[in-house]
Amino acid sequence: MSAADETGGSDAAAVTERVKGVRCVLVIDQDLPRWLTVNTAAVLGVALGGHGIVPMGPSLPDSGGSEHPGIGALPLPVLAAPGPELPALRQISLKSGLFVIDFNSAARDSREYPEYEQKLASAEPSYLGIAIHGHAKLLTSITGNLRSLR
Repeated sequence: MSAADETGGSDAAAVTERVKGVRCVLVIDQDLPRWLTVNTAAVLGVALGGHGIVPMGPSLPDSGGSEHPGIGALPLPVLAAPGPELPALRQISLKSGLFVIDFNSAARDSREYPEYEQKLASAEPSYLGIAIHGHAKLLTSITGNLRSLR
């Protein structure tokens, strides 16, 4: 019997309880080539994890007893929007108090972080995608009209 069984709950149930009422989405420029769409989603996912925004679920065994390391405990829909709409969507989300991470042209065109810092300080970047996290109803009110990326 595991410690979670002894307490009448599970680590997975505890993580699920922690994310109630919270939502997280990625919104990516719908016109990017496939390779850049995948890269944008990966960069935003790593950033979400690195900032500790999406809690990790516990490792879980499969039916054969093999362990699978925990993954993010929030579903992460990937939505599409026209690239020119991303700056306004970013601003609305920020002004609404939601947490926003962006992946932009300055980051994409930089090989090292100091280069990114310099490019970001010298010109307004274009956005390839944004991650938005926060209160589910508020986030849905902002992104609810966007379709899934296909």
